[in-house]
Formats: sequence, C-alpha cells, structure tokens
Amino acid sequence: MKITGGHLPKIAGRPLSTVEEISPPDKLYISLNRCGVNYKPVVKSGQKINFGATLAVASITGGKLSLPSPASGKVLIDEGEDKVPHRLIIETAEKDITTGTYDKLQPERVTSQTVRNTLAKSGVWPFFWSSLTDGTPTLDENEKPRAIIINTVLAEPFRTRGKVVLRREWKQIVQGIKFLPRLLADYGTVEIILTAKRDPVARMMYVDLAGFARLHFHPVPLLYPVENPKILSHALRKSDSSFKKDDVIWEIDIQGMVAIGACLSEGLPLHRRILALGGPGISDPKHVSVRIGTPFKHLLPQNYSSEDVLILRGGLLKGEPIIPDTDSVGYDDDSLFFLPEMKKRKLINFMRPGFNRTSSLPCFASQLTGASDSEISTSLRGERRPCIACGICERVCPAGLMPQVIHRYLYREAIDEAEAVGLDLCIFCGLCTYVCPSKVELQKQFKESLEQLRLEHEEAAASVS
Repeated sequence: MKITGGHLPKIAGRPLSTVEEISPPDKLYISLNRCGVNYKPVVKSGQKINFGATLAVASITGGKLSLPSPASGKVLIDEGEDKVPHRLIIETAEKDITTGTYDKLQPERVTSQTVRNTLAKSGVWPFFWSSLTDGTPTLDENEKPRAIIINTVLAEPFRTRGKVVLRREWKQIVQGIKFLPRLLADYGTVEIILTAKRDPVARMMYVDLAGFARLHFHPVPLLYPVENPKILSHALRKSDSSFKKDDVIWEIDIQGMVAIGACLSEGLPLHRRILALGGPGISDPKHVSVRIGTPFKHLLPQNYSSEDVLILRGGLLKGEPIIPDTDSVGYDDDSLFFLPEMKKRKLINFMRPGFNRTSSLPCFASQLTGASDSEISTSLRGERRPCIACGICERVCPAGLMPQVIHRYLYREAIDEAEAVGLDLCIFCGLCTYVCPSKVELQKQFKESLEQLRLEHEEAAASVS
C-alpha cells in the first residue's frame, strides 16, 4: 500500500509508553453531542442508573445509536440558558467495574444484526467510518463493506500511540477481530495498517494472527495524516485492482477495536479511553487510562496555568482548544496537546541557528543534531506574507492537490476554478497551513470556500425544484 505526501513534525514532549490508571471522580460529565450528532436524553433528572444503561439516543438509517453510562449512580440533566439539555452529570456510586452488562457473544454463532445492534447500544458503532456515508455507517444490513481497515498507526503529535494500545489490550483486540467477518460482505477482507514489518509489535501481530483467513497486513510510512480514513481507503483501492468503484470500505482505529472486543466478548459498554498527554507544555508527558466523563482538570499537572499553556483536544494539527474547568473526556477523545503560550518575542530570533526548532525546510541547525522542536508555541513565528509559490504544501499534501494553485484562485474569488482543480478533495489535515513559510491560513480558506460552494449548490437545487 503506497501513501503519497505527508509529513511528521518532530515535537518535544512525546508521552511515555506506560499507561497510568486514573481513578474516576465523584462526578462524570457526559456531553450530548458526539462527532457532531446531537443525542436526546432518555433518562430523567435524579434517576438512578446502572453501569451501561442508555443515557441518550440518536437516530440514523437502520436504527438508533446510544450513549451508555460509564458508571452507575444518579444522573442529573444540565440545561443551558436556552433550557435545552447539553450534558448529563453522573454522581458515581461505584468506582470499579467488575462484570459486563451485556450478553457475552460467540463470534461463530452470532448474527450480523445482533453485532450491529449490540455495538450501537454500547456506544462503539460510531468508531467505524464508511466510504459510503463519509462518516458513521448505517445500521442497515444492506450496507456491507468489501473491506474493513484496522488502523494501528496514529502519526499526529500527540495522539495515543497504536503500539501502546496493542501491548496493553492485545487480547481484546484479537477478540474484536474475530467478530469482523460478521459485518463483511461475501469474500470481504480485513486489512491491518501497521508500521515496519520488523517492528516487534508488528511481528507479534503477524505471528498471533497468522491463522485468520482473509486478513492482510499493510506496512505504511509513519507520516501524518496516514490515519485519515479517506487516505487509507484510497490507497487500498489503488493497491488492489479487484476493488470496484462502488465497493464499500470501512475503517476503524485500534482503540475502536479494543472497544469491540470488550463489548462483544466481555459484555462491557464503552466506558474508558486511553489518552496521550504530551507536548512541550507538560513536564511529565504520559498516557492515561481514564473513565469517560472525567473532567479534564483532573488530568492536569499541579503546576498547570491557563495563562502559560493552551490545551488542544485532539493533537497538534487538528486539535481544538478546551476549557479544563468545564470540559470533560468524551467517548472519542485520545489526546491532549499542551502548547505553551507565547509570553514575549525573542530579539532577532530569525538570526538564531535553531538548535531546538524544526521546519519542513532544512533551515535550522536541528537538521544536524536531530533535536525535537521544544520552542513551539502559540506564536506565529514571523508575520503573514503573500504566497511565494515554494511548492512545499504540494509536496506534503496527502490528497495530491496543489494548495498554492487553489489558494490563488480563491484569492481572486475564482471559486469555480478552485473547485475544478480539486478544492472539494481536500481532507483538511492542516499540513499545508503548518508547513507554509508565508503563514497563509490555507485550511481555513479552503473550509470557508467549501461552505460557500455548498450554500450555492443548495440555492441552485432549490431554484430548480
């Protein structure tokens, strides 16, 4: 499998490979929005609930998705100023999970519909991505993938490393893989994405999974955004000519596979996540295993100050800022990136050799020493300038686009020409913005333009009808 483009930023603050267990707090906070989907509560304020009980539901084609309770206790509904519920508060009654709440299934006997319904009820189904819907697959049995991609490689700094999860949860991962054939179309395959074949973890996978039929391994380069499902599905189609244009491909990451194994073989709903806490802004970068709903403030070091460090939820390149005092761990979280705030600018910084700075260009001394970037911060590192057509964005673009050409079309408001050269194929990985020496906000510009295109197409369709 060949992956083109990509880039791996070398940033200081890589988390340790060990995982620290974090005890659940007295209160868990569950957001009613997951991956852009709003869930409707099915519990009442003050109601006592058991571990795994359904808290809220959302309808999709073929059935309903649920948010399971990560703990037993009493639930309270937190409403905003508009009197609309936006999160649930669980006053936990017990800290430890001893037994599962669902039936333990056998992969040889269970039906496809039972697997789908159980994964939807347990909160695991949204971990799947489908090429048919460009998002969560439907629960309709008519949608059966030709292949399911299991991705063990997460290259964005700093998301939970696949090797950490593989070593810790190998038994549950193997159990989850055994159930995947129930979801596949006839003669469907399971495609596992991993790093170099000689890596010890990769060798363990080759040996332990050697007896599984219709299972293939694909080594890929450790370059961001190799974890993007669109990139992986496109690369799989190019590597195997037997795939037809309308063949459906699903993708799931390694923590999703852990959740499948725990749910179907042990009866456990989705209730924990492994998070990577990393970046130059944290003194002890590490991985933690934490209960869903835990407030982020419980994960912060004692010396944390919001004036000194910005915390991004989801990694350096695609992360969004959080408010630690009010935000909590969600069902899909796997990363907190601690980014130092710029306090003051350094005098003639552009003349310094850059032993602790990195770039996609060979312009710093770190190219010789191999040092990571420990000086990255919220600073722009310079000033915004016009595009110089250097072509770096084109070199790293994993979608094979020419961002500098699209930018120039959009700059002169030629949006139709921008669409003709592939604006709609952008996967919004953020690499073009990250490597741009002129500090052009390419990703932001592309998103705004695509939204404008969407509105224009909707208006055109409405006028025709």
